[in-house]
Amino acid sequence: MKEMAHCQSDVCEVQLNGVSEAMDLLQIDVEAQVVEGRKGRKEATCSRNVMRKQRNWERQVEAKKSKRKEEKQRKKLRRTDGSHCEFTKRTLKAITKERLAEALISGPKLCVDLSMTDSMSDKEISRLAAQLRRLYGSNKKATQPFHLFLTNLEENSRLYNECLRMNEGFLNYMLDITEESCLDLFPSEALVYLTPDADEALETLDFDKVYILGGLVDESIQKKLSLRRARELSVQTARLPINEYMCLIS
Repeated sequence: MKEMAHCQSDVCEVQLNGVSEAMDLLQIDVEAQVVEGRKGRKEATCSRNVMRKQRNWERQVEAKKSKRKEEKQRKKLRRTDGSHCEFTKRTLKAITKERLAEALISGPKLCVDLSMTDSMSDKEISRLAAQLRRLYGSNKKATQPFHLFLTNLEENSRLYNECLRMNEGFLNYMLDITEESCLDLFPSEALVYLTPDADEALETLDFDKVYILGGLVDESIQKKLSLRRARELSVQTARLPINEYMCLIS
């Protein structure tokens, strides 16, 4: 009989671990009736077991209540997520505009030299207009954007009209568009023309310098055009450290 009672207790223990909340409570009541008639130490031990299982069951119930409450909170947040995204977009737009406005006052300066467009085909002009859009988009996303200048861009020129056609809101870009050259705007000693044919690699940015990019799309690959332009301006040259920090995968 002792062995049978022991087996019944084991069965109760196994069943308790695998049933639902309601069945857990029922199982505890059944075991309480089984041990009710026992005396002395065995009765006290069984009572402690029942109390322990009761506490475990209560903890399980509380945990499930807490889990349901958290799930309700997550669903509520998901329902209101659309308005949060809208607010976030407005906030990000305001932050971007503030950064660009600050860059126009005190940001590092970057000029795009557009004086070489006369030798470009219409297709190359279109590609250059698209590149200017991407440049402006990347600058908008930058944590510390540049003060951008589009120099030597004549009104009603092919590139100007293509920028208007391809780039929505082009005239509202937060940058400076001018028909003047870099030398008309800044002293020559402050200018650094970035060309892939320069000997010296640009390792660090000097905020006292004005960096120049050659606005050129050349599918015929005429060599050293930007280097020749830098020599015409008689300004310092440098190249981006592509070879030092990037490798081509064949």
